[in-house]
Amino acid sequence: MSPQPESRPGFFYGWWVVGAAFFATFGSVTFFNPVLGVFSQLLEDEFGWTRSDVALALSVGGLGAGVGAPFVGNALDRWGGRWVIVASGLTMAICAVALSQMTSLWHLLVFYAIGRAVSVGAMNPAGFIATANWFVRRRSLVTGIVAVGPRAGMALFPVVVAVVIEVTGTWRAGWIALAIISAVVVIPSLLFMRRRPEDMGLRPDGDPEPTSEEERISVDPETDFTLREALRTRAYWLVGIAVGLVMFCGGSVNFHQIPHLVDQGLPRTEAALVVTVFSGIGIFGAFFGGVIAQKFTMRWTMAVSLFGMGASVLLLINTASLTTAVVYAVAYGSFFGVLVSLMQVVYADYFGRRSMGTIRGSFQPFQMGMNAAGPFLVGVWYDQVGSYTPAFIAFAFLFALAGLALALASYPSAPVRTAEEQAARAEVR
Repeated sequence: MSPQPESRPGFFYGWWVVGAAFFATFGSVTFFNPVLGVFSQLLEDEFGWTRSDVALALSVGGLGAGVGAPFVGNALDRWGGRWVIVASGLTMAICAVALSQMTSLWHLLVFYAIGRAVSVGAMNPAGFIATANWFVRRRSLVTGIVAVGPRAGMALFPVVVAVVIEVTGTWRAGWIALAIISAVVVIPSLLFMRRRPEDMGLRPDGDPEPTSEEERISVDPETDFTLREALRTRAYWLVGIAVGLVMFCGGSVNFHQIPHLVDQGLPRTEAALVVTVFSGIGIFGAFFGGVIAQKFTMRWTMAVSLFGMGASVLLLINTASLTTAVVYAVAYGSFFGVLVSLMQVVYADYFGRRSMGTIRGSFQPFQMGMNAAGPFLVGVWYDQVGSYTPAFIAFAFLFALAGLALALASYPSAPVRTAEEQAARAEVR
């Protein structure tokens, strides 16, 4: 039975939601790019597939996530993240078991694509959107806490998979380990996840019920936009484009960094260790990014992080030893951790929490399309020329361009509504 807020005087139920969301985002890493990167060369060696063949699975999954994103966003706004997370985790577990038995490329393209679609398109965003609905004043800080989940997963999963493969002598056991993780991490969401504090007679951040209109405004200053209202703002388009560029470049680096390091002469276990350092540093970046954004706003914190990522990715080009690889991992991981923790809820920062899933989901087909295209196009490039250097240089430029877009994305003014529109919004609340 889920604990009720009144059973713990002074304890806000939203912290149970934060804990459940942490495990959900942690488990969603099962189908993230660095984990597939551990399997990539093993699959190439056993089946004769090319790097672009393997990367195509990421692309198909990303496209699936993009197509489903508007529907997932609407579902999260209407019903919350509980069943989205549970269904996603169980689907990912089934797909991982299927992948442990694959013998043909179509197995990878179907089962990995399904697992990735629900991982990045449903389970991961559901955790962030759930907590954004429970917190307003402390949203940046809480987002930083939840964002430690995927960073911890990215730090642990590649090494766990590499060790399981090393010990068992087969890559198939790695998928079984991931299936177990995917099934277990949904349990906290099943027990504790709830849609919004208002559904339980509470208020965001655990604030007391206001006694006057002036007090209501002071404790709940957030303005909620509808999708139609958000579409009329410049910020909607600039933020959407910036996130799309990040997903194009970040997804490509995350997948190709392990194969690149192996090509540079590092053993696979050392390459996986570099990703662990990159993700481990990202844990601190994710948490402190939330603290920094609480003081300086998400917008400027993300913009500065993007310029830092652009400079850091250039370090990866000539990385040929564990020492230089760790330097890259620390630099890139720090900025990447800050960025991705805030990227998940930046729409709430701009447009409020009531329609965040719908507004975020409306731009996801483009953003997930960019995420899908990146790893595949870079894989095709590598298959043709045998070098990642031009791609990494291009990523540095695109990261900087995304940072500029956010710098220009000023926060919009509150929408002007008629009395009838205001009454309709009040009824929805």
